[in-house]
Order: sequence, then structure tokens, then C-alpha cells
Amino acid sequence: MAVKHHDKASILAAFQQRLKNDLDQERAAALAEIAEIARLRLEALIE
Repeated sequence: MAVKHHDKASILAAFQQRLKNDLDQERAAALAEIAEIARLRLEALIE
């Protein structure tokens, strides 16, 4: 999870929500998170 824009409570809430995901939903969520983390890291490199 890309935690940069979250606090402890929102991280725990997101994990609770994601426990309800089926395999396809979780895979999509994980890939979206990976993309967000990569975007944040790339932005940090070019700033």
C-alpha cells in the first residue's frame, strides 16, 4: 500500500476493506498501488 497519503487509521481501514476482495479485485488493487508507489518515486527523482 502506498502509505504516503495515509495515517494509521486509514491504512488499517483500507486493509480491512481489502480483506473482502476476491483474487481478481485484490490483484487489481495491488497493481494500482504498485503504479502509485512507482509514480511517487519517479516524481521524487525529478523534483
